Amino acid sequence: MPRYYIDVRSHFATNEDPNGVELPDIAAAKAEALKRGAGQLDDWARLPSTYLSAIVIEIVDEDLHPVLAIPYMDIAVQEPSMS
Repeated sequence: MPRYYIDVRSHFATNEDPNGVELPDIAAAKAEALKRGAGQLDDWARLPSTYLSAIVIEIVDEDLHPVLAIPYMDIAVQEPSMS
């Protein structure tokens, strides 16, 4: 099963996922990234709006190539049932 790394990039820093997670495909990696992002929404809500647009969750494959970037707005507007 492939390993994906879910990194969070923001105005302040890049928080790289050092361990990654084994998931069957990119769709499962996206679902996991959205779940992790939803868990951060309360913390992110305290930030000025100019900083929110800089937040991106980036999914990196096991060869360390970026495969998907999810901007903050895509995380913030997801349905509650996805979190």
